[in-house]
Amino acid sequence: MGNYFFEWCVWIGYAAAGLAYWPVGLIALAPQAIILASIFGVTGIPPTEKQALRSKGEAYAEYQRRVSRFVPMPPKRARTSA
Repeated sequence: MGNYFFEWCVWIGYAAAGLAYWPVGLIALAPQAIILASIFGVTGIPPTEKQALRSKGEAYAEYQRRVSRFVPMPPKRARTSA
């Protein structure tokens, strides 16, 4: 999901540029909140993960347990079967 994070970073950059017009530039933060909410709740992560679970099954569920949902971070260690 790293692509969503970096796309959002681009939009945050635009908002930061808007803040140069203080205090009216604060309005530039509203669209960023809407974009983030849609990524987490509507159009981004939920449908992508649903489709991946349908097509990849348990392999994707294991991937979800190891990898951050939004912010790119090193993956957690894979669980070993005992």
